[in-house]
Amino acid sequence: MNTLMLLTLSLSATTQLPDGTLLVMENSSKAVARVTGSRVTHVAMIFNHDDTAWVYEATPAKVRRLTLTDYRDELGALNRSRTHSTVVSILEPKYPYSEMQIGRMQTHAASQIGRRYSIKGYVRGNEFDGIHCAHLAAETLEKSGRCQFDREYAITPGELVTSITPLYKRAASLAVEPSGSSRSWCDRSWTTWFNYGTWCRWACYESWTFCW
Repeated sequence: MNTLMLLTLSLSATTQLPDGTLLVMENSSKAVARVTGSRVTHVAMIFNHDDTAWVYEATPAKVRRLTLTDYRDELGALNRSRTHSTVVSILEPKYPYSEMQIGRMQTHAASQIGRRYSIKGYVRGNEFDGIHCAHLAAETLEKSGRCQFDREYAITPGELVTSITPLYKRAASLAVEPSGSSRSWCDRSWTTWFNYGTWCRWACYESWTFCW
């Protein structure tokens, strides 16, 4: 995949991405890139509801759903603190999914919200209770009937993107600068330390579960 600049930050309020669109990231995790040997380090999915684009993703410490606008703001905030910005591409399906396919995919993705994030399945090669980003995307795509993956729990973000290439359009990209923020220093600091704490709690528990 070509190196891409942060695309979501340039989307206008009136832009609507098709249901089942994938957000693909590079440079979001050095650890993932090192372990998987791929520049693709994270994937998330977009579904529309009540005229709002929602992002579904598995990330420490659990699967979550948030608006594309909020997701864009988070990425902008992260890029302000990075030497090399996270790179994001948008992959749209070549052919629109039917209402039935969208319903099945969105229902599955919604049912996973709150599920614990874990890479144990990938590392051990067996399915466990947790789920990671590519695992969530693979299971969700399978609900459409268009895709089939072997061992969804062990697939990497890069492998997922390679697998769905025939079904999705060429990646779209735009170069933009990281966004600014109107939030106070105290508010931003509290959010930063809260996120660190969440990641540390997840990492400690994840490490402990590897013993079982």
